[in-house]
Amino acid sequence: MRVLIFLLAAGFAIVVLWVALANAGQEVTLTLGTAGATRTLSMAEVIFGSVLAGVFFIGLLAVVEGITLRVENLRLKRRLHQLEEEILDLRNLAISGTGALSPGRGVDTVPASSNVLLPDDEP
Repeated sequence: MRVLIFLLAAGFAIVVLWVALANAGQEVTLTLGTAGATRTLSMAEVIFGSVLAGVFFIGLLAVVEGITLRVENLRLKRRLHQLEEEILDLRNLAISGTGALSPGRGVDTVPASSNVLLPDDEP
C-alpha cells in the first residue's frame, strides 16, 4: 500500500513539474486581497505555490486526524482495562462464593432486599 501511495505521489509530482515548466514563460498578475495589491508572477510560481499550500493543508488535516485517532485509542484502551478488571472481579466473586450470585443461588432466588436489578426490573 505504501508503494502504491509513493508511486501515485511521484506521478503527481512529475505531472505538476511538467505542467509548471511548460507554462514557466507565461506571466500572470496576482491580486492579493481586496486592497488591490497586485504582483506579477510566472505561472510556474503560481502552480508551485498552489501545490505547496495544498500539501500544507492536507498535512495539517492529517495531523489533526492522527491526534484524534490516538486520543480515541487511549480512551478505548482505558475502557478495555476497566472491563477486564470487571471480568476479574466477577470471576473472583463467583469463586469466593459470596454475594447475591454465589454458587447454589440462582438469579431467581436473589433476596428482594438486595440492590441487584434484574433485566426485567425498572429502576
